[in-house]
Amino acid sequence: MYNKPFKKTTKENIFHLAPIPIYKRVYKDCPITENIYHIGKRLLNPTQKLMGQELPGVYDTDRQANYEVNYQRKEEWTENHELQPIGSRFHVEPNDFLKLTQTNKKNNSGLKDADLIVKRIKMGFKELLWSQGHKLKIDPTITESWLQYYQPEDGRGHNAHNHNRWQYNEEKPHMYSGGYYLHDGVPLKDHPYSGVFAFHVRGSKHFIRPKAGMLLIWPHDIVHSVEPFYGMTERAVINFNIQA
Repeated sequence: MYNKPFKKTTKENIFHLAPIPIYKRVYKDCPITENIYHIGKRLLNPTQKLMGQELPGVYDTDRQANYEVNYQRKEEWTENHELQPIGSRFHVEPNDFLKLTQTNKKNNSGLKDADLIVKRIKMGFKELLWSQGHKLKIDPTITESWLQYYQPEDGRGHNAHNHNRWQYNEEKPHMYSGGYYLHDGVPLKDHPYSGVFAFHVRGSKHFIRPKAGMLLIWPHDIVHSVEPFYGMTERAVINFNIQA
């Protein structure tokens, strides 16, 4: 029985989640984090800001109506693995915010701050693999990223899902997912689970309350979710997939 999500290890920023290795670090009072929060609000359109968000108990009928099945639907079949995708991975295509900042960097010097966010993510990823005994030279690639803004009064969250690929042959040996929080949105006190992130592991939900500057990285097949958010301002997080 696990009473708390994370158990400390001998390595800084590396924790065991029942008992899966997870990277967790908080960059406190970081002006870079705050700057990217405001830049993203200006750079993204309303649809991009909402990607990946869901209302509790409500199907995304607009997405379903326009979705083209990208896999072979069969009545019965066998796969020699346990890495099937769970839940809807994207509301729309990833806005690839971290790539978008690179494209616009020449026209906006403030976007250079995103470089530091990318460096933090890649270094955290390396530390996580090194902690597991990987001696290889690691050259990480952030394959996808999407910056989400949760509106204060909408009650949006994200139902349980993982980041497994739709096609198993797309899986790589070292695929991880993560989130870098820009703002917790100041959750309302009478909503104790407001905007809380949760890992679903072995029949338990392990809750983490987001903080500005918090970086989490975990194996991409772990099921996770976001509880409906109600707060004083916009909750914002850069989600990403990374691999080596």
